[in-house]
Amino acid sequence: MAPPTKNSLLIKALQKREHWALKQLYNTYWKKMFVYAYKIIADQALCEDIVQDIFVSIWEKAPNSDIQHLESYLFKALKYKIANSLRDAKYTRINEGVIAKLPSENNTKTTVEFQDLEKQVLQILDTLPKKCRNVFYLSRIEDYNNLEIAQELNISVRTVETHISKALKHFRFHFPHLLTLTFMLLKIF
Repeated sequence: MAPPTKNSLLIKALQKREHWALKQLYNTYWKKMFVYAYKIIADQALCEDIVQDIFVSIWEKAPNSDIQHLESYLFKALKYKIANSLRDAKYTRINEGVIAKLPSENNTKTTVEFQDLEKQVLQILDTLPKKCRNVFYLSRIEDYNNLEIAQELNISVRTVETHISKALKHFRFHFPHLLTLTFMLLKIF
């Protein structure tokens, strides 16, 4: 049997929650991990947070972990954290763009337009047959799924789908140019 390596001793000490082991691990790998992350992300604060999160996670999971190769484990964790961070940043930028295009609450013209559109949507909704209107209301306004609607109204899921399809065709006929906006607004009120 081979003698224990420095890393295997470090792993065993971490599993026993010995603070010196975490400090040693941190001092050995922090700078390498930070530089690696910074080459990809180029945001000092974010890179520091990512690396810090990995060390916190290792400390929390150490007693139950079965790490065999410490350095490869650390850098694999770092790659996943970087990938998640990049994904989240992309999502945030997209959302910020959408939010920036939304009108402000104080815009009277937009408020009036919204109220007019809401009124038109409710008027069109009232022209649907009662069962179809109920199904559509539960689906789009109350945000029930098809199975919940079927159970609530004691009808089949297929019937729910048929009613929703019928209501969508009805709205498409009355709002051909505003369909997307209409259904986005239906989720709001």
